[in-house]
Amino acid sequence: MPDNNVFNPECITFSQMNLLFNARIYFRRLTIWVWAYIISRYYGIGSPQDLFSRLYLESMEISNMLTFVFGREYSQQYSELLSDFSIGLSDLITAQLEGNAAEVNNVVDRMYDNVAIRAAFLEELNPYWNAEQYREYFGVYLTYIFEIINSIIAGDFTKIIQTFDLLNDHTNLMGDQSAQGMYYYITSGVGTDYEAMGNVPCITYDEVNQIYQVKMVWFELATWTRNYLLSEFIGVGAQDEVFERLRHVFDNYVNTMREIYGDEFANESQEVLYGYLDLLRAYIDAQVRGDEEELNRLIPLLYENADRRAALIASVNPIWDEEEWRNRQNNNIRYTIEEAVSFLSEDYARNIGIYSRLIDLAESTSNYLAIGLFDHFFSQRISNP
Repeated sequence: MPDNNVFNPECITFSQMNLLFNARIYFRRLTIWVWAYIISRYYGIGSPQDLFSRLYLESMEISNMLTFVFGREYSQQYSELLSDFSIGLSDLITAQLEGNAAEVNNVVDRMYDNVAIRAAFLEELNPYWNAEQYREYFGVYLTYIFEIINSIIAGDFTKIIQTFDLLNDHTNLMGDQSAQGMYYYITSGVGTDYEAMGNVPCITYDEVNQIYQVKMVWFELATWTRNYLLSEFIGVGAQDEVFERLRHVFDNYVNTMREIYGDEFANESQEVLYGYLDLLRAYIDAQVRGDEEELNRLIPLLYENADRRAALIASVNPIWDEEEWRNRQNNNIRYTIEEAVSFLSEDYARNIGIYSRLIDLAESTSNYLAIGLFDHFFSQRISNP
């Protein structure tokens, strides 16, 4: 592999950070729809065909990035290879549900063969991508998916949660490999001299990862809120166990923000976020009971909590606007209520569309978060050289 030192872990620019995040989020979104499709197939929730279409389209998003750098022909070739992943997952579940062990083994072999072919293709496309690394990354990704399926079959939801978290962590490695290789390809021959650039707006790789941890709270919130709704309305997993995993989303957020903005902000954030979860749980319980009076009492409290959260986060960074945060928090509550209602009414076609809006909102809000946090870290850098 050619040697290139342009990706400096001590000075990552805003554009480099965004490239990292976009690549990571691609794999995160792919995993979100893989999970939704698997749940649909094994628990009979909604239309598997509709969810397969979402998964298929999500898996094709990588080709859009490749087109701008490597051209339409190569991106289409890779899209054809990547489509075999979605098709393979569908064929694997079908064979497993039919009890066809021989076909299960055939599909698994086919999916690992596809991993090797895709890895080799990427190295041929870009010398800064390594086939051996990609073969390992893609192979581990498949292994985690197979473990999730086996845990569903065994009814071990604790194992499902653990493996799903490992799978999401693994997507960060895949995203970094993709982003850095693409950045090296685009900038090869530039010969960036960071010392000569002086105070170029940049932060460290560790700070990038802190920002990413905060960004992911919105994706995790959408994912584990949906899982909680599935447990309450459909009986997928134990409600208390899934709710605690949902609470853990905010624990991670608070711990990271404590490192960035200190104890006072973190403690206030934990109080108001736990308050939101308690209200959400009470709201869902009231929906299950059909208690209209309690629902009407709780909805204003949810929005009041959103106002508190918006004011709190806007208070620590001048880049963040309180009204902007209020709109984003309110949209999240409104979509979550709509999602719950669609589960209750078994309107699964609408449910998929609502969940898609929540994921899009998560990506948009995470980008808004990143702008403010990048400015915070860079301001500290120039204030304390």
